[in-house]
Amino acid sequence: MERLKKALKQLESDSEFKEWKKENKECYFSYAFNMVKNSNELDDWQLGFYNKKNDKVTTFIIKKDDVEMKPEEDIFKKEETEIKEIDLKEAKLNIDDVLKKASGLQKEKYPKELPVKVILILQNLPGLGNLWNITYLTQSFNTLNIKISSSNGKILKHNLAALVDFKAK
Repeated sequence: MERLKKALKQLESDSEFKEWKKENKECYFSYAFNMVKNSNELDDWQLGFYNKKNDKVTTFIIKKDDVEMKPEEDIFKKEETEIKEIDLKEAKLNIDDVLKKASGLQKEKYPKELPVKVILILQNLPGLGNLWNITYLTQSFNTLNIKISSSNGKILKHNLAALVDFKAK
């Protein structure tokens, strides 16, 4: 968690974010997104703040020495899905431990599904709570999705799905 908390701290000290937050008090932290690079390093954090009034999200990209604010945009979700605030007190697990747990499950249950890309999302899903939503894009054009509790590391769900369905209609 320390890498994410460091990114949040950098965001909260950014003058543009402070100005934005004054104007958008009702917005709350709804997701953290990252991708694992080849060397097992993380890319830049993307931190999203949800506005319930207009059902849109503003994303901040946390770079090494800078914070970039993206324009507010529609959120990718089913219409009836509630976007919940992330409770950082519940996000206790170290990201390296989360990745290790996901990798262990992949090797045990899906050994033929070799990852090409790994996507990490911290979110708070209705019925599941705060979790790390980890998606492996595999060499065989499948997605392996693993949901891990951010508080205790328990694997909540996992499933494999075809990235592209080539079946004739």
